[in-house]
Amino acid sequence: MATSQRKDSIPESATGVLQEKPTAKAAETGDHDRIVMASRKADGSMDQTDPEFIGDKDVALAAAKEQLAQQAASAVDTAARGAVHTPDAGEAGSSTPDPDVQSLKDAQDEAVKAAEAKAEREVNQLHKGAGDR
Repeated sequence: MATSQRKDSIPESATGVLQEKPTAKAAETGDHDRIVMASRKADGSMDQTDPEFIGDKDVALAAAKEQLAQQAASAVDTAARGAVHTPDAGEAGSSTPDPDVQSLKDAQDEAVKAAEAKAEREVNQLHKGAGDR
């Protein structure tokens, strides 16, 4: 098996800057994340460094809306109930809507609308058009 020898020196023809030990300072000097779909923190904010949406804008918008809508609806549910209740085997269901469940559903719907509006603002603000056809 052939192996190449390690080069201890960098040729003068090499371009760019090599960093022996990356530091957080690199993020402060202009680095940023190019994303199609954001990673989210628990509060719904994006977890990237100076994010820039790339690719098809409609895809990025649909992904952000779905992501934020699910997170918002879940947050409403958790805040209202704390935990999910599943009926015991002996409990009978009813076809009459439960008023507590309906008010929770209404609150979730409002949260989803707000989350979708947030997604539109984020994508419209941060999409640079890279990758559009």
